[in-house]
Amino acid sequence: MKDDTIAQINMFMIFIVANLFALAMIPIYSVLYAGSLGDEGNNPWVAVYYVLYIIGITAVILYIAKKKKISILKAIFYFAVAWSMWYALFPIFYYFAIPFSDVLSLALSIVLTVLLIKYPEWYMMNLTGVLMAVGISLILGLSLGIVPIILFLSILAIYDAISVYKTKHMVSLADNVIQYNLPALFVVPSKSEYSYKKVKGISEVKHNKGERDAYYMGFGDVMIPGIMVVATAWNYGLISGIFTLSGAIISMLLLTAMVNSGKPQPGLPYLNAGSLGGFLVYLLLLGH
Repeated sequence: MKDDTIAQINMFMIFIVANLFALAMIPIYSVLYAGSLGDEGNNPWVAVYYVLYIIGITAVILYIAKKKKISILKAIFYFAVAWSMWYALFPIFYYFAIPFSDVLSLALSIVLTVLLIKYPEWYMMNLTGVLMAVGISLILGLSLGIVPIILFLSILAIYDAISVYKTKHMVSLADNVIQYNLPALFVVPSKSEYSYKKVKGISEVKHNKGERDAYYMGFGDVMIPGIMVVATAWNYGLISGIFTLSGAIISMLLLTAMVNSGKPQPGLPYLNAGSLGGFLVYLLLLGH
């Protein structure tokens, strides 16, 4: 029980640190991405397009996994990782006027991806996840308007609930991710002997006597509410972002209690609702 509690605290810390890091990086990323989509960034339909894109990609991945085309599956995931980290790292080099910023950020993203392929352990997954979650949260949070983001979070929360409770295809996706050691989850071991690359699926998550070997949280469970945290901080001030993050943290407590019941739980209905609720509290108390 003590090991499980420490693991849960560590998962909380990943969520909190990633979002605080995103808040701290807003001045750097805003140079390139603030309002970068122009009027289109305030178009509510953009949220619908993004959700349809996510659903389409998920369907393709599940089809490839079902056909056991593992090499193709891995190629898709690792390409997505390299691409995302390139976009996440470039603004930092660019902001500090480092020569050949694009080449350096691309090279670093490739090196990190190669290390991830060579050492597909939980610590590499977590490093990758933080870089991706922070970068994408900043890019979307700064380039999209508040209304499209609220709509985006709301639709994704509903989709996540359906995909876990009804169709269960998100559970199947998570099982494939774990089975093939793919970079899509934050992994926090609760046992010292735990190795991510030795786990063969969700069925092996629990250890003897019902105890868990590790806790898992999708990259999107940090990234998606993080978009709202960044957007509110940019548009309404840092205090607004803190309120939004606080709401997400409170909802994560409820999510953790549900996870401890032993059944797979969708993260976004809780985390998105919490972040939106935190922002609503800010508007009611301090909004103008």
